[in-house]
Amino acid sequence: MGFRMSKGHEIEKSTLHSLHMSGMIHRMNRLKVKIMVFLLLIFTVVPVFAFQFSPLEQTFAPSGVNSTKTYTIVNDSNDSIAIEISALTRDIDSAGKEKNENAAAYFSIVPSKVILKPQSSQIVRVQYRGPRTVPTEMAFRLRAEQIPYSMGRATEGQSMFNFLYVYTTSLYVSPTRTTTKVQVDQVVPVITSDGREALSLTISNTGTIHQILNGVKVEVINNATRQSVVYEGAALGVVNGLNLLAGKTVTVQVAWPQNMTFPKDLAAAEKVFTAKVSYNN
Repeated sequence: MGFRMSKGHEIEKSTLHSLHMSGMIHRMNRLKVKIMVFLLLIFTVVPVFAFQFSPLEQTFAPSGVNSTKTYTIVNDSNDSIAIEISALTRDIDSAGKEKNENAAAYFSIVPSKVILKPQSSQIVRVQYRGPRTVPTEMAFRLRAEQIPYSMGRATEGQSMFNFLYVYTTSLYVSPTRTTTKVQVDQVVPVITSDGREALSLTISNTGTIHQILNGVKVEVINNATRQSVVYEGAALGVVNGLNLLAGKTVTVQVAWPQNMTFPKDLAAAEKVFTAKVSYNN
């Protein structure tokens, strides 16, 4: 004999299902609240800054009195902290992404490691010891990194979370001769990997010192039709505001200009376009 559920049983089953779902939603909401409270506690019990390191930018001479500079570390916390100072090379790839490697051979740092008592400061002496002949500005990073240290730490009111802070500053070694020149080397029509029409701009710093491309504008000109278009701001992607180091080149793709017809022969179009760049010095 087959089984048949009555209408009353169907209503009862539906009610139980609704109650079950309501309970699940309630428990999920309670879990969300607990997570939010937990995250709030993390960000409220941890101090904003454990130490200060300055200045954030300095230029060294390759020799003489200005080949040595000083930095100041200030421990404005209520704990003793340990700081390690190191030098790094600084380079950028064609996409504008920075790359760093150890630069210990270029600098003497005294002291390179220090323990600071609460509410105290320390002077750090940095001396450039690289090549004395510098035709093109050399770019480095000086990093002050807090390292784990527990001795002498105050125990009252401490958080279970310990954040270690890092300052990464800019350091340059000045060239023998200073020249400034940023130019657009190449303007090439391209089809992007997702099938869009675009322009590839290759921009280089052929001067001897770094240039920060604030307020940068690139005017692209079609030499055949004399049509032109100006790219600026976010339209230039990573180029906008980029610190273009001396002797470095970056390439960026920008949207194809609506007032120009995309060429059918891309190889022949490589020499059709020229461009000039301007920015706020």
